[in-house]
Amino acid sequence: MGFSPGIATGILLGISGLNLGIAAVAVRRREVRGAVPFAVIMVCVSIYALGSGLRAGSTTLATYRLGLVVTYVGLLGVPATELWFVLVYSGHESLLNRRSGALLLVEPVVVFALVVTAPMHDLLWTIEGFTAGPGLATVERTMGPMFWLNIAYGYVLLFASYGLLALVGVRRHRRYRHQVALMLIGGIVPVVASLLFVTGVGPVGAADVSILGIDLRGLVDPTPFAFTVTGIIFALALFRFDFLDLMPVARHTLVDEMADPVFVVDMHGRLTDLNRSAAEFLGSEDAAVGKPAADVIPSFERLNRDERSSEVDVVVEAANGTRYFDASRTWLTDRTGSAVGSLLIYRDVTERHVTEERFQRLIERSSDVVTVMDESGTMTYVSPSVERVLGYDPEELIGETLIERVHPDDREAIAAELSMHADEPGYAGTYVGRFSNAAGNWRTIEARAVNLLEDPYVGGIVLNSRDVTEQRRRSRRLEHQNERLDRFAGIVAHDLRNPLNVAVGRVELLREEIAAEQQDAAESVQRQLERMEAIIGDALTLARSGEALTETTEVRLEAVARNAWKNVDTAGTDLVVETSLHLDGDRDRLLNVFENLYRNSVEHNETTELTVRVGPLSDTFGFYVEDTGVGIPEDKRDQVVEEGYSTNREGTGFGLAIVRDILKAHGWELTVSESDEGGARFEIECYETPMEKQSATV
Repeated sequence: MGFSPGIATGILLGISGLNLGIAAVAVRRREVRGAVPFAVIMVCVSIYALGSGLRAGSTTLATYRLGLVVTYVGLLGVPATELWFVLVYSGHESLLNRRSGALLLVEPVVVFALVVTAPMHDLLWTIEGFTAGPGLATVERTMGPMFWLNIAYGYVLLFASYGLLALVGVRRHRRYRHQVALMLIGGIVPVVASLLFVTGVGPVGAADVSILGIDLRGLVDPTPFAFTVTGIIFALALFRFDFLDLMPVARHTLVDEMADPVFVVDMHGRLTDLNRSAAEFLGSEDAAVGKPAADVIPSFERLNRDERSSEVDVVVEAANGTRYFDASRTWLTDRTGSAVGSLLIYRDVTERHVTEERFQRLIERSSDVVTVMDESGTMTYVSPSVERVLGYDPEELIGETLIERVHPDDREAIAAELSMHADEPGYAGTYVGRFSNAAGNWRTIEARAVNLLEDPYVGGIVLNSRDVTEQRRRSRRLEHQNERLDRFAGIVAHDLRNPLNVAVGRVELLREEIAAEQQDAAESVQRQLERMEAIIGDALTLARSGEALTETTEVRLEAVARNAWKNVDTAGTDLVVETSLHLDGDRDRLLNVFENLYRNSVEHNETTELTVRVGPLSDTFGFYVEDTGVGIPEDKRDQVVEEGYSTNREGTGFGLAIVRDILKAHGWELTVSESDEGGARFEIECYETPMEKQSATV
């Protein structure tokens, strides 16, 4: 048979069974993080002990060799599974993918193949003698290079594993460092034992040493015994400290690294644990642990009133300002369901609170009235601004039907329009109607409605309303002013120009009949009449230039600039256009802007090498018109856009004033400056919509 078990074999087989039992417990707890690799370690140790027991009771070399094969099955699996366990325990299991796992198995597979084929080579060892059992079979062998390479590989993995485990202990909360220390002790014991055995140092390598009558003489491998100690220590941690239930990695990930303060309070109301954020929240960890929670945790008494769970809002005055927290408490129970303490989480909601408060104040202090009504038109929310705008208390309107306070003449149209789009989620429309205020007066209200009935956070139709009564009155006054201005312009054009044209004709007849010495006087009269004609034309243009825009279209600025150039006597001046902007404006008035700017450049510069350039502004949306002439003195730049100001005796002084008013009607801004060549530069900063249109919708 080749096998005769003795006391040593029985002990080793018992150790094998003990390790299998520990592995079975871990398998039953396999849902716990780290249980599976721990169970595999114990199975490997069990196989290791089984092989050692088989070798101890061998009576033939063949049986001994079989025991070596079994021993190495367990031995080769221990370093890799130890590393697997530590990676899982420390939260770095993602490092152990298919590729890295395959690389870890290459060396054990090669060595196992060498163990199986050991009689055919000397790479692992050379057996020089065999002493049969019973009791304790021994061999005399000389170790080969692959033996020492395998030993080195195993130690590298083990030391890497325990180094990572030590690093975990340093970084974890102090309470869990005890568990890490216990695991390190359990893991280092077999490493030290195997080192002593391999190097022949210590009692296991001394002569004349025996246990229970068995002559050891340096041949006993203490590693299975040491790994059993490891299993027992880990089992202690498992059953006594439940470290696999409350893994340090879990605490590190879910508690220590949480930005919110977390407290653990026992059944006696004492603070027993807290995370890093909680320590910073209280200002100290050591001074707080062990003290009554009511003395150190803000609002603990409010949380403690409810028997099962509760939530409260907590306001804390900190060095960096007021902080707001949502505090919640959850009971902690043991496996029997009995309460053993409570977990308090203080979630920092300062940013959310500030945002909510900001929007609340914006709504309350807005000139707009925010109203939410349900599908039937009943008002479910009215912002506080309604008191300032219409004089109502918000609570007075809630529950009423909005359409009932609309003027009877406007009610039917608005109600029909709203009901038409009640089934269109996201629909938005603008409505204007008269709404009764608290004093019973009708106010013109412009409201923008958005259908948010399907929005779970709103569940209604939202109206942003504003009182546009005074704005409508101003608009009507402006229309009346424009009408009067048009009538005045018609009078000027007809009643002044007709006699002026008669005077011009008479002067031309007189010049044909008067003597030569009187021609200069007649010519002077004719020039003045022509100047009067120019002044009347510019005055009419100026009067109409500031009128509110009633209709705008998309204008291609480059085309307007080039067309205006054709309408002006430029006397050989060059034009360079460097822009292709598209603007929303009145094309005819913009044509007038460019014509007046071109005339200003030509009439105020005598050089024949003048260049006028049109281009886009670099810092903002708009354009410029500049020339290479003599420019405008800095102290005169504000005056040149005033009516009647001109440095040219033949000019009317209205050209740049017309430019100013047309741009102002568009809601744009004119700035007079200097070009790079020292000439005049006019910068026009444009807005998306004309000023009059902006005021009508704000």
